[in-house]
Amino acid sequence: MSQRPRKFQRASKACDFCHRRSIKCNKINGPLAPCQNCADFDIQCTYDRPARRRGAPRNASLAESKSARPLSLDTAGSSSSHSARLDVVRQPGAADSPWDILNGTWTTAPASNDGPLVNSWKAFAIGCQSTINDLAHVYFEIVYPIFPLFHRSSVLMQLEKREYLKHRGLFASTMAMCALASARARDGALYSKRWCPSQLANPPSEVFCAAAKESIPRDLAAAKGTEYLRTCAILSIAGIQNGQIQDMQQYAGIYHTLSAMEGLHDEKLWPKDLSPVEVEVRRRMFWSIYTLDVYSSIVWGGVIRYREAQSNVQYPSEEDDDFIPDMLSVPGDPTDAYGGKGQPSQWMRGWNFTTDLYRILEHAVDCQRWRSPSNTDGKTGVWSLFRPAPMAAASVMDHVLSMYSALPAQFRETPPVTGDPAQDIVGFQSANIQATLQLLRMVLFANEDPGADGKCDVAGQVLSVFSKVPVEYLKAISSPLLHHLGGIGYILGSVMEGSLSERSYRRVRTLLLEMAQLLHRLESGLRRSTGASERLKAQVGRIDEYMRMQASSTMSTRRSSINPDHMPSEDHQDSIASIHAPLTGFEDPLTQFQLPPELLDDWPWSFDTSPPEGVFPMPFIK
Repeated sequence: MSQRPRKFQRASKACDFCHRRSIKCNKINGPLAPCQNCADFDIQCTYDRPARRRGAPRNASLAESKSARPLSLDTAGSSSSHSARLDVVRQPGAADSPWDILNGTWTTAPASNDGPLVNSWKAFAIGCQSTINDLAHVYFEIVYPIFPLFHRSSVLMQLEKREYLKHRGLFASTMAMCALASARARDGALYSKRWCPSQLANPPSEVFCAAAKESIPRDLAAAKGTEYLRTCAILSIAGIQNGQIQDMQQYAGIYHTLSAMEGLHDEKLWPKDLSPVEVEVRRRMFWSIYTLDVYSSIVWGGVIRYREAQSNVQYPSEEDDDFIPDMLSVPGDPTDAYGGKGQPSQWMRGWNFTTDLYRILEHAVDCQRWRSPSNTDGKTGVWSLFRPAPMAAASVMDHVLSMYSALPAQFRETPPVTGDPAQDIVGFQSANIQATLQLLRMVLFANEDPGADGKCDVAGQVLSVFSKVPVEYLKAISSPLLHHLGGIGYILGSVMEGSLSERSYRRVRTLLLEMAQLLHRLESGLRRSTGASERLKAQVGRIDEYMRMQASSTMSTRRSSINPDHMPSEDHQDSIASIHAPLTGFEDPLTQFQLPPELLDDWPWSFDTSPPEGVFPMPFIK
């Protein structure tokens, strides 16, 4: 007689961690000990989720029949409710893993409750701890010199102790820091040989970004302290890096909301018990994002949220991080500080000078918009009641250059990179000063109409300066610098659409090819390359062909052409030969002509100067 098959006992309830991943919960060490999976990940083994009865609910069919409604009764809100249901279905639920984002199944829609930090993100951080530490050092090498939003030694100590696993705000800012550093590394910003880009590529920047975004409480009243401010600031910068300008605007907006709630714009509103390090970090963060705010207003339009006249925040001190006194921070090793053997480099002096330039830029933008006809139509002008007539662009630039000449020589020269962060951080300041000076030059002259020759002079000066800065610094500054160069494209484009002579076109053509060469050097590693360099070269080629046709039709006896030997090579040589052969069929090289509008249809930068755009409309990402 055959025995009845043995009935196996149903497995006991799985812990929360194993339940979220639908994996087997092994209680190898006894019922009271943590399961093997929780022990492996070094997290608490909990059973906090609410218990649910198994099986179908009673009267399920009756409930379904009562809840069913004809589609015709809800036609007005069908599309919105359907999308809302899809959002609920695709929320990061119990069975989701943070790695699902790699397969395109993860969504960063906010969860319905904010609760403690999701254990899955903690497990993710534990699993890639070495990558987090590496990306933190990458941040301090290539991002921190421009955006010093952390106190270096304190943060590295917190990372070593894994304190970000205990504090949600610190976790959010750490994930944001890794997201930006990873994106910059992926885009070719690394210049030292100590890093291998492939080792920093996994997990990708988008995973760290998702972790940071989901760690911000939905109720912003609960997002207290500087950590969430710092998280939103870095996510805004990461949006620029990744070409996601809507993300940049979104998290810049959250930052300014939290900043107003914290009273960051006025030191009198700060807590009285802040340590010297905390005071310095707040000052650096305020002025860092002030410069970002002015910059984004220039490039993409919009208002400047915090005016310098309405702010009461001092500049950061010129001491290096390791020389700021603080009982709570680990004393820095003087031989390892960013200043060499026991002496601070005072690189913050150059950083503060860049902030001076952005304060001047704020008022230059005011002048540009005050002169715009769209700002005076139908409104009473009140500007002149409070401000005198603005100075000429040349006078302002002369004053700025006198300020620049008073800087120490180390900030007026940009030496090659050395791979030593202690020395290169000064070079970063010099490169950033040069980039900001050229942005100021373009904005000032955009307020006036210097004519074709004047515009070419400005563009030529800007390109000449950038050509002398080591490309490693330019690539480390990365995507934001491309928008600086977009101002040159806008200026030269305004020359191209106006009346030209053979001489002026020859000059613009040379500048365009020099710019294409510089853009090629900067875009070579970008994941979201705009292709502006290739489009510029193609544009010049089409215009050259048009000029040849004009020459052959107007003067058949004269051989028209541009000497092929003088054309720039396709492999982007280091030098671009001047074009000496005549480009048109005009006897007088000063005779004016105009290019057909269709030849400029594919110009990489918009000619539209409508109010929603910034001072320089620069749609790099289409």
